[in-house]
Amino acid sequence: MADIKQMKMLLELEQKKVDEAAAQFAQVQQQVDDEKQRLNGLAQYRLDYLKQLQQRGGDGILSQQFGQYHGFVGKLDEGLEHLHKSVTRLQQVAEQRRQQWLAQRRKYDSIEHLIEKQEQREAAVQARREQKDLDEFSSQRFIRAARQRNNK
Repeated sequence: MADIKQMKMLLELEQKKVDEAAAQFAQVQQQVDDEKQRLNGLAQYRLDYLKQLQQRGGDGILSQQFGQYHGFVGKLDEGLEHLHKSVTRLQQVAEQRRQQWLAQRRKYDSIEHLIEKQEQREAAVQARREQKDLDEFSSQRFIRAARQRNNK
């Protein structure tokens, strides 16, 4: 029985590790989602800015203004590239955290399975012990009844 108690204590510790790994995965996944949202927002801003530039270009703009617009679009492109790299890195970290969480979960499941098997073995031993005691009691009762019949 002490074996199962120790295993259950270990299982509790492993559950905490599973919870921690899941929380770390969720945290990084949230960061991925946030960065994707920023990336999409910046991409939309760039698109809107280019539409605005096209509209102004139709009305005629100075070459100096066009250079400034073009420079700003370049900065937006750099920002998009930076955010894209950030999303990619975060996705890699998220996948690593997911794998760590899954590995921890498998470890937890293995310990839980061992506990179940041990409990089943102990229950079987207990059932055999109870059956043996019942058989012995029945035998003793039968012997007493037979002696009483013989004594009559």
